[in-house]
Amino acid sequence: MEELLGVHVPPPRELFEIREVHVSSALRRDPLPGIDYSFNPYIGCYHGCTFCYVPRLLQIDRNTWGASVVVKRNAATVLAKEVRRLPRGLVAISTATDPYQFVEGKYRITRHALEVLQRAQWPVSVLSRAPLMIRDIDLFTQFREIEVGMSVPTLDDRARALLEPWAPPIDSRLRCLRALADAGLTTFVGFAPAYPPTDGWSPNEIAEVFAEAGVKKMFTRALDPRWGVPEAIAKRLEGSDLAPDLLRLGDLDTIAPFVSRLAEACRARGIDFRNAFEFRMADSNQSFGSPAKALGSR
Repeated sequence: MEELLGVHVPPPRELFEIREVHVSSALRRDPLPGIDYSFNPYIGCYHGCTFCYVPRLLQIDRNTWGASVVVKRNAATVLAKEVRRLPRGLVAISTATDPYQFVEGKYRITRHALEVLQRAQWPVSVLSRAPLMIRDIDLFTQFREIEVGMSVPTLDDRARALLEPWAPPIDSRLRCLRALADAGLTTFVGFAPAYPPTDGWSPNEIAEVFAEAGVKKMFTRALDPRWGVPEAIAKRLEGSDLAPDLLRLGDLDTIAPFVSRLAEACRARGIDFRNAFEFRMADSNQSFGSPAKALGSR
């Protein structure tokens, strides 16, 4: 085990494959409501979360998700050319991979891309599950417009270990958020897909933990059940005492009221809590014409 900034980082699991490629484009236009571009430095993700929607986007066998990562070696160089010719806009890093998964420690594609975007003074929103993000605080603080966030869809690390077994533990994500906030950065949490409450965590207790971590904004969304997600979750939960609760992850009758109470508790503590279709930064060249959708609409 390697210790990085007080966080234990496991080595690649057996049979994990890393490949390197060169790409001809780096930014994808308008990938989601409220953002103008996405930048994904890698294809695939070591974390291999059971519920991830990316296998559906890539049209790959869900059973192979998390077994390999493709490194876009020249992505930052291509990005430097694109920011000179494309309209300035909000860049999300990342929407289909984790920009700070363990391979970033070696390849630094995310850091090089941030250097390009900082020089061009483009607004950026960064989202990860990995506390390696702390490494780039020196860069984050040089941006005029930036938000940095962690995916933390539960505070129960036992639940995390079942459905995100190769992702960093919840405590390390909370410590990362606190370090980012202490550096004066605007931080947010992706509470997505929202886990049902387990281990006695109440909405008020969850909101208090996020407030103490310095979180300013949150967004959520419901589980995307397509492409074999329910079956994969059921398989992962076999034999677990948490199965009765976690199998309700896609049940909107459970999730929607819980999220509503959580949103109220967060707002009472000054956290701007929005659903996925409302969450955006102010500086975006995209008109935000999509109406807010009900939680769980697909």
